[in-house]
Amino acid sequence: MINILITSENAARLSQIVSLIGECGNYRTTRVAGRPSSLVERGDSLDAFDVLIVDASSLETAELPVVGKLCQRRPQVTSILLMPDASPQTLIEAMRAGFRDVLGWPLNKASLGEALSRIESQLVQKNGAHETQIVSFLSCKGGAGTSFIASNVAHAISDSQQKRVLLIDLSQLFGDAAFLVTDEKPPSTLPQMCAQVERMDAAFFDACLVHASDTFHILAGAGDPIKASEIKEERLEWILGVAVPRYDVVIFDLGQSINPLSILALDRSNQIHLVLQASMPHVRAGRRLQEILASLAYPADRTRLLLNRYTRHGERARAALEEVLGMHPYQVIPEDTETVSESVNHGVPITKMSRNNTVSRSLLALANNIVSLSAGPEGVRVKGEPLLTRFFGRSPAPKLKAM
Repeated sequence: MINILITSENAARLSQIVSLIGECGNYRTTRVAGRPSSLVERGDSLDAFDVLIVDASSLETAELPVVGKLCQRRPQVTSILLMPDASPQTLIEAMRAGFRDVLGWPLNKASLGEALSRIESQLVQKNGAHETQIVSFLSCKGGAGTSFIASNVAHAISDSQQKRVLLIDLSQLFGDAAFLVTDEKPPSTLPQMCAQVERMDAAFFDACLVHASDTFHILAGAGDPIKASEIKEERLEWILGVAVPRYDVVIFDLGQSINPLSILALDRSNQIHLVLQASMPHVRAGRRLQEILASLAYPADRTRLLLNRYTRHGERARAALEEVLGMHPYQVIPEDTETVSESVNHGVPITKMSRNNTVSRSLLALANNIVSLSAGPEGVRVKGEPLLTRFFGRSPAPKLKAM
């Protein structure tokens, strides 16, 4: 999969470009509202992208001298210019500046698809294919164990599968995923990083992370809901665009709410794991969550049911849950209050404390299954209009609350 960075001063055209790219194939896009000069201060964070698409109304707004410098500093990035004037003179000046393709506006999907396909083939031949598996953990009720599972599965994938893993805490309520698997104090949080996104380069990004191990990093969540509400989607989108290509697996802890930030993560996820318990309140709330995800056009075959804290006394509720959701559990994680509490209280991954207890074995099996599916179909994005656009085009999906 190639990573595409798009700049435009026109928000409507920016959305149209993203939509057309989605129709052309499986590509990861990051949007920046503005001219190419807005990218100059972002340093080596541009190394994360394979393609730069500049949408401009004229050669002046295309800022050819700026793009020329960007192309010289980042020769691995292929630049494409979109402009209403696609005359021979425009083509010559754009090519001199470093653009590889010049496409007219209105944008032709076939021409865009051919250009992206050609770039992707060249990159695969040169560098080989590298796919990042993105997995989201989501619930519909507090106390379901979403953060515990997300953080411990992230550690298990890094430790047992030898993968580079990034855990991103997007929970809107007192994000504490980092403290479940490490006793290190996060040097920064997601809201703090978003507030300084213009100066983010590779060194700044690394300095903001908790390095739980050489291959397991954590981007800590907001310490309170007020700070969480200050995170802007466009800034989170830039961070994801820079971060995702650096890892083999990215894990999102989304907590229990559907909002623009969680949709940004879900829209990029290969797998969506619903964390529920075998109880009647979870049956009702789980069905509502399933309906919301379906209304946002996430394919059912990318959704997994995780049954957490299961005991033999929950057989009746489990049967009701399976019948109402029309799903069998992808993984059952048994109840083990004593071991889980010890793990949480000490901030140590449960597989480090006791690799042979039932919870550890279940989480290791889940980690193995997630990695084994990484060779499968990429992403859950539905071709066509971006899910964020469709989300804002309708009444906002309700925040899920405990019943």
